[in-house]
Order: sequence, then structure tokens, then C-alpha cells
Amino acid sequence: MYENIKCIVCDIDGTMVPSHHKLSEFGQNMIQKIREKGILFGIASGRSLKDVQYIVGTWGVKDIDFIIGLNGSQLYDGLENKVYDYFQMKPEWIKETFDIMRPFSFNPVMYFGKAYMCGVYDQKVHFSAQYTKSDYIVAKSEADFYQEPNAKIMFRVDEKDMPEVEKRVKEFESPYYKGNKTQPTLMEFQNRKASKAYALEQFCEKHNIDIHDTMAFGDTTNDNEMLEASGVGVCMKNGSDDTKALADIITEKTVLEDGWADFINQYF
Repeated sequence: MYENIKCIVCDIDGTMVPSHHKLSEFGQNMIQKIREKGILFGIASGRSLKDVQYIVGTWGVKDIDFIIGLNGSQLYDGLENKVYDYFQMKPEWIKETFDIMRPFSFNPVMYFGKAYMCGVYDQKVHFSAQYTKSDYIVAKSEADFYQEPNAKIMFRVDEKDMPEVEKRVKEFESPYYKGNKTQPTLMEFQNRKASKAYALEQFCEKHNIDIHDTMAFGDTTNDNEMLEASGVGVCMKNGSDDTKALADIITEKTVLEDGWADFINQYF
């Protein structure tokens, strides 16, 4: 089943590591072994390329073959040393998402150049900014978020509100953009055409790799399309129910137990 795998791609948070943790030595060794076997290795994340490159640098991992950033709106092709930008959210769409989220208490967050723009600089924003050594900007008004196109808009909410948030997002489903829960307290909106799957397909096409010869690891909704598009989709034991339902395989161990690396160690 795995002898034809030419490319492996992993989500970061909830898959390779618990949020805001460093990759274990075991995980680092598995990346090295993957690449020694001639298999390309990439990372897919909702984070920006800048953030992912910084995080990977703190792990001591070098020469990642490719990085999918912002849930597929960015691709860094390490084989070509080129960056590609894909589908954006139009300002009027971003404005609509605020109306969707209006019934709830939320803190909007957006990648703004090399910084974070937020509604309120709270503890969670501080923690995220410190984790990647990023600057931050506090918006003067809500309108600051929809002055120009952007890859995505994120809303930090109370975990207890998330079921109702998800329900309302489905009620106001748009043909132009989609909303995904990416963490228990985080709802993200992005161009409907953008996905980790699209960026993975673009990378494979550039390097004559059949998408069926890829393996993808993920843990939640924004990984679903990538797991479905790949030849083998692997969901973490700690993953969300919707992701487990469509995965080909569920790991025997959770992210806290290096479940993705344990799987690689067993089968590769």
C-alpha cells in the first residue's frame, strides 16, 4: 500500500505537535528518515509561510521540500525556491463574515503583512505572537479588517459557543467563501477555492508526481480536502470526527504520543 509513496505532507498543530510545542527528537528523526528514502516531505498549515518557516527553524529541521501556508493560499516550493500565492478573500466577503459572527463574543485576527492584526491584544494573541516572534497591530475599528483582500480572517471565540458558531456558519453558507473550525476556539473564513489540497496538487503537478502517490496527515476540518485528495489520508487518533470519517487510516497514538511519527516508523 505504501511502496509507491513519493511525497508525505503533515499538518502541524494537532498532528505533528500539540499547539505551540516543539517537534520531538523522534519526529525530527522520522523526517530525516523519510527524506533519506528519497520521499519528499512537506508541511501544511493554516499559519503563514513566515510563521511556518520560523517554527521549523526552531525545530532544527532544514531543507523542507515544500510548505503549504494559510490553508492553501500560499505554497513555498523548496525544490524551485519559489513562493506562489493563490485565492484571496475580497474585502466585501470579509465584511460579511463579521455580520455572520455578530451574535457572538469574538476577537478577530488577521495576518497583516508580517504582523498580526487583532481586535483586542489579549493573552491568546500575545501567546501566538510570541511563539513566532511576530509583531502585532490593534485595529482602530472593525473596518480596518476589510480595506483590502486577504487570504483569510480568523475569529477567536469561547469554546462553549463553537457549536452555535458552526451552526450559524452553515446557515449563512456562501458560494464564495467557507468557514472552518481549526481549533476548539477558532473559526476561520477563506476563499472557497483555497485548500491545502489545491496547493498540494499544484506542487505535485509541477514535479510530475501523481497525487495518488502522496500521503497526508491531519487532525481536523481544514485538513479534510487534503486527506481526500491524497493517495493515503491519515487522521490522528485525537482528530475530529469528520476527519476520522473520511480518512483511510487513523493512527494508533495521539499527537501527544507522536502518533504521526510512530506511524511512519512502523510502516516506512
